[in-house]
Amino acid sequence: MARGKNSLGVLFLTAILCVSFIPQGVAAQDASVEHYAFGMEYDWTNLNDDMESMTGLPLDDILLDIMNSAEDAGIGLVILEELTGTSSMVVDQYEDGTTMFSAVDGTTVEVTRHVTELTVRHGSVQDMAVITDWGDSYAGWELTMSASSETMLNLDAMYVEFRDGANMVHGHDLELTMNVFDENELGLVGSLEANDGDDVMPLDIGASISVGYEIKTSQSEVVYTEPSNIHNALANLGGGEEITWEVGDIDDDEDDDYYDNEAWWMEYNYCEWEGDNFNGDNRYYCTYNDNGSNGFDDWWFYCEYKAYDEIYYCTDDFGQNSDWEFALSNTHFEDGTSPAQDEDNHSHDDEYDGEIHDDVESHTGSFSTATTFEFELTGLPVEELGLPAGDWDVSVTDTVTDAGNFDEEYECEMWMELFDEAQTITTDSGSMAVLSGYGSPMPFGMTCHVGNLVANAFIGTEDAPTLLDLVEDSTDEITDSMGSETYDSENSDLMYISADAYSMDEIDVNVEAWNLDENTNYEIDLVMYDEGGTLVDVHSMSINNRDHYWDNVYMSADAYGVQCITATLSNSDTNTEMDSAEVCVNVAKEMEPSDLLISIAEGFSESTLENAMESFGSNLENRLSNYEADVQYHDADMRVLWDTSTNRAVGFQMLVYDEDVEEWYTMVGPESDMYPEAPVLMSFEYFSGQSAIEQETVIDQQTSIEDLVDLTQHDVSDLEEAVADAFDESGDQSEGTANETEAGDGLLPFVSPTFTVMVIAIAGLVASLRSREQE
Repeated sequence: MARGKNSLGVLFLTAILCVSFIPQGVAAQDASVEHYAFGMEYDWTNLNDDMESMTGLPLDDILLDIMNSAEDAGIGLVILEELTGTSSMVVDQYEDGTTMFSAVDGTTVEVTRHVTELTVRHGSVQDMAVITDWGDSYAGWELTMSASSETMLNLDAMYVEFRDGANMVHGHDLELTMNVFDENELGLVGSLEANDGDDVMPLDIGASISVGYEIKTSQSEVVYTEPSNIHNALANLGGGEEITWEVGDIDDDEDDDYYDNEAWWMEYNYCEWEGDNFNGDNRYYCTYNDNGSNGFDDWWFYCEYKAYDEIYYCTDDFGQNSDWEFALSNTHFEDGTSPAQDEDNHSHDDEYDGEIHDDVESHTGSFSTATTFEFELTGLPVEELGLPAGDWDVSVTDTVTDAGNFDEEYECEMWMELFDEAQTITTDSGSMAVLSGYGSPMPFGMTCHVGNLVANAFIGTEDAPTLLDLVEDSTDEITDSMGSETYDSENSDLMYISADAYSMDEIDVNVEAWNLDENTNYEIDLVMYDEGGTLVDVHSMSINNRDHYWDNVYMSADAYGVQCITATLSNSDTNTEMDSAEVCVNVAKEMEPSDLLISIAEGFSESTLENAMESFGSNLENRLSNYEADVQYHDADMRVLWDTSTNRAVGFQMLVYDEDVEEWYTMVGPESDMYPEAPVLMSFEYFSGQSAIEQETVIDQQTSIEDLVDLTQHDVSDLEEAVADAFDESGDQSEGTANETEAGDGLLPFVSPTFTVMVIAIAGLVASLRSREQE
């Protein structure tokens, strides 16, 4: 099995990422135009069922055991979650007639417009609640934690590539729009208590954060210095071959440094050149066993053998080459070198046979973007720290727009490898023979063009604020609103002033003045006002026979809060003001825990909570030890499907491997005569031909969260009922709510796999710690 691919995570995340992060576009369909369209969709509502079918673990039963383990330890625990949403992607390729293209040398040439449109839609809504209670005579809690999120991604891109009659690429245009939005809300309601319920601290905390980024419009044009031969090179690419395409000033020296000094090596007990064939030839197959008699675990392009420690050291960083069959005696692992430095082996250029390089004459475009950031925090019980109620409540909203043009360098590096195996796939449009391999399902030029255009739009115009700037500015606003800005400084023409507020009676003020006349007398007056404009403190400094002055003084405030200090430089001889500067600092109230907070802290320290948590962990360990995962597949691979007759990608497939029967299957993709459909499938739907075009038309109109998510299927009634049972309208929690909520009464609309895995990990940690204590 290939390294790093023998986990469910690779199988799952590879497919999800393929859905969620490929750009998109939509075309008006012309019956006279031949389309090559393909795509897929995933229904997030079925995530729980898919996780269970892939792992063989009954997640509903596991979650019930988690809650029962808590109940047996005296901890009430109910977990509820609902997830609804879909992710869709469609690629549509077609020819759109001819046009005249203005070449770099001033001539015009007739070219064919090769169009690729990609359409991506993703939307999901998730709600969760955790209801828990516990207590003894010393301390306890009754809490409901809630969370909700909405996520949306829309991306549309239309790419037009201009090829002449000799299949040479003269340039390409791209239009792209994108809208990304993510909103999350958190809530914590309930109470902490001590002294057998006599001391109670109510909690009602809420937080929300949302981030939005929209490319309203963007377009760019790329013109090559000389027409590119990339498509003719791709047409000549056969099975078992690979190609690299570089455009622009790629830093080859940096690549050399990587190959020379930063190879990543793995160790094995035994490796054999073409010792197996489960992932092709021209590579080593390796195992942690002694001699490979029990099969091989992994494959690598390059290996060396060190007899002194009987270890094989392997890497892929030197590329694939049939000559590596004779590399076992090489010393690149020990020397920190690479074959690129070895004149007796392959040079760096030889290593990249099939490399195509092109230069761009111009790369120009325009964009219009909008970025939003919102954050809100309420209900922190700061009054229990001696601060005014609501003193740390925060609400920040920031929105910026940007628009501009660019004329920038263009860089691109693409790679594709085709396997030496033909297969026949069947789509809505019929059957065709294809090769499979590693590469992009989009045209090489489009893949790079999308990246360059999005990067230029995100960077924006000079000095335009980015999303990172918004987050930083908002953080400063939050800091200010929470009263933590205790230092400030300011420069003017002739002065500098700074203030650092340590306490009401200790505000350190530093003053500096320059460009003074030694024969003139000066005075600096310091005046401090509180935030209501009331005079609080004053101080004066006399300056005689000095051309430069610096001093500091401590000033005092009458109350906590913002204090503003103005420094005025005056000519004492003429009684005229020369310069001034102002700083404002917050004199923060020193936090002191209330008697209630101290009582609760002492109550928990004296309580039996530690015993309850240990019992919870022990119960979890005992119950979960009865489960054993039965992973359905043990390897996964994503491949692009390449039609050599039309010289384009016509689909993709996600393959999964069952080591029990030593068979590869198609999890996602068209029907194949080489890789049969997987016996156990996930909730992906693959589209090709007419069905893909129909799907493209449907999702093109889905641009809002209401369009993308079927909210009628997002059933949160059980969740709302459970929360309502836990709390009355005033927000006070009823007694024994979590223990009285029956987990088996339909209150588990969705089992959170992430939460389940997290709790299992915690149980393992508790068991590990207990085992160490017993040793």
